[in-house]
Amino acid sequence: MLNKYDSVPLYVQLQNLIRSDIIGGKYKEGETIPSETEMMKLYEVTRTTIRKAIDGLVDEALLVKRHGKGTIVCLREVKHNIWNFSGFTEYARKKNEIPVSRVLKKEIVNLDGVSFMNLVRLRGTRRETTIKWLTLDTSYVPLNLFPGIEQYDFSEHSLYQIMNQRYRIYPQNASLGIHPINSSKRTRQLFEYEGDFPLIMAKGSVLDEKGTEVEKVEVIYGPNVEFKIVTQI
Repeated sequence: MLNKYDSVPLYVQLQNLIRSDIIGGKYKEGETIPSETEMMKLYEVTRTTIRKAIDGLVDEALLVKRHGKGTIVCLREVKHNIWNFSGFTEYARKKNEIPVSRVLKKEIVNLDGVSFMNLVRLRGTRRETTIKWLTLDTSYVPLNLFPGIEQYDFSEHSLYQIMNQRYRIYPQNASLGIHPINSSKRTRQLFEYEGDFPLIMAKGSVLDEKGTEVEKVEVIYGPNVEFKIVTQI
């Protein structure tokens, strides 16, 4: 349920909760979600809060408004193996590869009055003495959920494993937008390639099983990453 005493605005909490219900299958493709009046009674919030939450999910292309029919789920089930969405370290180990992380930045920042750990890591795999750098990950982790998490060495520890083992919080769903970006001097240096061609960036939120945002994330994929997406049409 929604926490009116939380620093996270109610419409954001509601947006996260509905998103989690959609991704988790409670509301399926083509189904109508409860009406504004029903949600007002269910969540004890105002119509304005509900409309802001719904508008956010419409912008994410998870919902569509149909005149005379209500608000309808427009998410098709997608199965993919873009590994970083489920955690880089776990993926690398399943592939019998050694995960490697280089911490480029770790600092405490304030965003809209909330304290976050800003963690920037270059991620790759090692075979013998050769390291292949694959992604550049930027994370913002809320310290109200993970007090003291900045003390860990994330060149040695997995962020998600620390969340699971130390804080009993389990990242479960990711809501991410995929964008093309241009190569830059920085990406060429970090990923050790030449040329000027587009890369892929994923940006969005990672949520726990309750729909609470546990990480704001941005991942830039280097030229050595292969993507395979399988979707049911």
